[in-house]
Amino acid sequence: MTFYLQKLQLINFRCYRNKVFEFGPQRNIIVGANAVGKTSLVEGVYCLGFAKTFKNVKDLDLIKKDESYYNLKGDFLNNDTIDKVIISYNQKDKRVIKNNYTYKSISDYVGYFNVITFSPDDLELIKGSPIIRRRFLDIHLGQINPSYLQALINYKKILRERNEYLKGIVNNQYDKVLLNVLTSSLIKEAKVIIEEREALIKDINQYINPIIEKLSKKQEKLILAYKPNCNVDKLWKSADEKLNNDILMQTTTWGPARDELLILVNNENASTFCSQGQIRSACLAIKLALVELMKQKNKRVIIILDDVFSELDNHRQNEILELLDNDKQTFITTTSIDNLSSEIIKNSNVINIERGNDDE
Repeated sequence: MTFYLQKLQLINFRCYRNKVFEFGPQRNIIVGANAVGKTSLVEGVYCLGFAKTFKNVKDLDLIKKDESYYNLKGDFLNNDTIDKVIISYNQKDKRVIKNNYTYKSISDYVGYFNVITFSPDDLELIKGSPIIRRRFLDIHLGQINPSYLQALINYKKILRERNEYLKGIVNNQYDKVLLNVLTSSLIKEAKVIIEEREALIKDINQYINPIIEKLSKKQEKLILAYKPNCNVDKLWKSADEKLNNDILMQTTTWGPARDELLILVNNENASTFCSQGQIRSACLAIKLALVELMKQKNKRVIIILDDVFSELDNHRQNEILELLDNDKQTFITTTSIDNLSSEIIKNSNVINIERGNDDE
């Protein structure tokens, strides 16, 4: 199967007023000084897949200064046809259009192709709070599993409704029937979320150790351990046991919104016991394992490495690119290609970006 992004037009997106880029089907290396638009370009690529950026910012922040909207237009070669995708945002609403069809909801579009990013922010997967690790699960499961994405959307909606109801309870007086209905609906979606998260972690663990062994020269072993807040078969029991606490705290104190993902290196919690170098290797191994998993789930995969080479030695840089195999379209941003092997450069499409070249 042949699939890749041939052309991307960015209009009023980040630093770009109106710029068109063309790409090769395999490795694309985007070279330029800091703050010239390299990350903005790959954010645009990511948005074409997920209708949002991999940075923790709102759509409003993606609009070029003094403008009121942004448009992203991508042409994808999908076997023998060209798919045209448009992501449009105008401060009031966001639209996703593919081949002249406007999706009623963004979730219906997500999954057209899978996109995996590597960036310096990935270190927060280990060093950051549990919410970052839950978001990691949600983003990647949402791309490959439509039923999970729908369950997550439903769960968040019902959770808001239940929490709002809990906030309105005074003197322990409440409608038990209504609260049971909300709790039952929440449990239905929670069960799907927990089971699918457990399955994803099991799948990632199947791929992860050969990768970490290569990155660490067989010095480290890595395993992910999913720790649900509640036993999936005892959600009603958890809800009953924590009802009084929910009423007291005026919020739902159980369920997948409070789950944890542990990342263990040599059987120790990576966030506590690992060096910066070990944390970086573990994060890279997790993402590389995801690449392998997603290639099995969906033949339409795009990989983004945004500024991940700056703190890696030459050997590690080339090793990562060899692990990626160059069999899927890859975007790499870097300030220099001097440290990459001549073989890698020869087999890549190199795009140079200079300051102030945002218009065509």
